[in-house]
Amino acid sequence: MNLSDYIQHHTNNLNDTLDSSLPKEAVSPHTIHRAMRYSVFNGGKRLRPMITIASADYLGIPVDRVIYSLGAMIEMVHTYSLVHDDLPAMDNDDLRRGKPTVHRMFNEAVAILTGDALLTQAFELMAAIGSYKKNGDMVSLLNEFTRALGSKGLVGGQVMDLEKKNVPVDEEDILFIHRNKTAALITFSAVAVPVFFKRQHFIADMRDFGESLGMAFQAGDDIVDYTKDGNEPSVVNVLGIDGAKDLFYGYIDKARKAIKHKKEGMYLTGICDWIKEEFHL
Repeated sequence: MNLSDYIQHHTNNLNDTLDSSLPKEAVSPHTIHRAMRYSVFNGGKRLRPMITIASADYLGIPVDRVIYSLGAMIEMVHTYSLVHDDLPAMDNDDLRRGKPTVHRMFNEAVAILTGDALLTQAFELMAAIGSYKKNGDMVSLLNEFTRALGSKGLVGGQVMDLEKKNVPVDEEDILFIHRNKTAALITFSAVAVPVFFKRQHFIADMRDFGESLGMAFQAGDDIVDYTKDGNEPSVVNVLGIDGAKDLFYGYIDKARKAIKHKKEGMYLTGICDWIKEEFHL
């Protein structure tokens, strides 16, 4: 199966898992459930769960409801972070993927609670995963998950991103933001399967893959979003366009090298090419 068909096939199944895991709009209170589903089914690439699914293939683990549930859990958390990131107190964005952001479609209070609900729903799904496979390493999975999301991960990166608006930044600041705000969850996406299925000899390489891919992704995002009069902390402000592109390609190359078994890891390395194509770099 080529990469495009692979992504489409698994995206369909992942979306089915998300659909069955989220409360239906008809369930009261209707507004929060409409907002949760609106934000999740808003046309995302599903990059992070696709990494999780491809990592299962790499390890020779069947892609079943455990893997799709891991992917859905990750996508819920990613969506929560976007809903909060769009809020007036954060980036104050009116559009997400060409559609009104949640606080514009509903209101600010509902948007805050939507993020809270999606984060909580992810932990409910994690508990279900533990019941699907009772001999999985749930403690280690939970440890990795919370570290990726908390003040030493995604939230910490968001805080630094806010604090560095409209002030001079250096390369250390930018890499801290990238490593935590973006790469932490992508890294978790890459290590979730080997951690839960106790494939310890794969964890270090998958961690290198996930962090490198996450760093590349955010560098690429900075490049395509860069404007000279922008106030957002950006790697382009520090390294220039050429330096940022060198950083992007360096991390992509590092991610590819982390996959030691090329045949089994063809979809993981294919995701590296997919990211390059998405950013037109």
